[in-house]
Amino acid sequence: MTMLPGTWEANSSDEPTIRPAMNAQMLSYFARETAVPEIGQAGLEKLQSAKVAVVGTGGVGSAAAYFLASQGIGFLKLIDQDVVEESNLHRLIGVDNEDLHLPKAEALSRRLRSRQPWTRTKAVIETLRTENVTELLINADLILDGTDNLRARYALNRFATENHVPYLFTSAIANQGHISLFNPPSTPCLECMIPYAESESLDSCETVGVTATIVGLIGTLAASEAMKRLLALPTAILGQLLTVDLAGPDFLFTKIARRKDCPVCSRSPSKTIHHDSAIMLCGDNVANVLPEHDIALDLQSLNTKIPKESVVATSESVFVYTKQVHRVSVFKTGRLLIGNVRTEEAARQVAREVWKEIL
Repeated sequence: MTMLPGTWEANSSDEPTIRPAMNAQMLSYFARETAVPEIGQAGLEKLQSAKVAVVGTGGVGSAAAYFLASQGIGFLKLIDQDVVEESNLHRLIGVDNEDLHLPKAEALSRRLRSRQPWTRTKAVIETLRTENVTELLINADLILDGTDNLRARYALNRFATENHVPYLFTSAIANQGHISLFNPPSTPCLECMIPYAESESLDSCETVGVTATIVGLIGTLAASEAMKRLLALPTAILGQLLTVDLAGPDFLFTKIARRKDCPVCSRSPSKTIHHDSAIMLCGDNVANVLPEHDIALDLQSLNTKIPKESVVATSESVFVYTKQVHRVSVFKTGRLLIGNVRTEEAARQVAREVWKEIL
């Protein structure tokens, strides 16, 4: 990663150790922000030293990342498993047609680096799950959840609770959004509010839609709340759920009760988070399929195996091509995104054919 203005040190965990250097150019850039009494130059220095993990860089996550960088956060780790599709463009901040079929996190990281010189970014193109959550989040000062599935949320919540990392929950669907800040033991946790369940809700952005305004608003609120937490400023969403309904508009606070039998808060989770090898994603009948074993792929070698006319897009992180009626995105680890499938089993069948073709 390219070094940016300010002073940085690498450490053994591959994360930057940030030592803010307040030069005249930076102070001029953030002059209006540091004029806010609650922030000031001291606050900017704290923000420059902060490391925030944004998990899920779709509509909410991209908006949150954009404004986190605009506020001067020193380091953003952008984690997302998905690529940019046509139906994403109306609500993704910092992404356009040139980024179609490329990883969302990489596209956003590239745009933030070009616009926000004092924020360092790292894009991680990966499916977050129990097995890798510690590796991905171990140095985060705050976790911002922009995901759209419960399995990932449960993994984030358990990691955050066990490691005492503030966990900022967000969601948006149709014209309604939610945001809350969890930080046990001083607050309940996510599973106090949403007890563990194997099955997902039937509602998704594909079935009931989602507006650009609600994801933008929730992402903006999340960036603001993250900054407040990093600066130890008071907030009304700590242990409370804020629901925003733009149909009104209405803003409703609901106190989250701590469940006495919550296994996460009691540090004795009885149920293991189950991660299927294939899972349907939000929108466009796309499935994410994980290989049974670790694979290390040379994506460039696929140019000799896939007909040129079938190739849609390529980068260092992904190789995208069409296979019959399916658009297939192949990642270095052998993970696949398969389009135009309606069930996990159909996705697994296509995945077996793809792996046979490319390995």
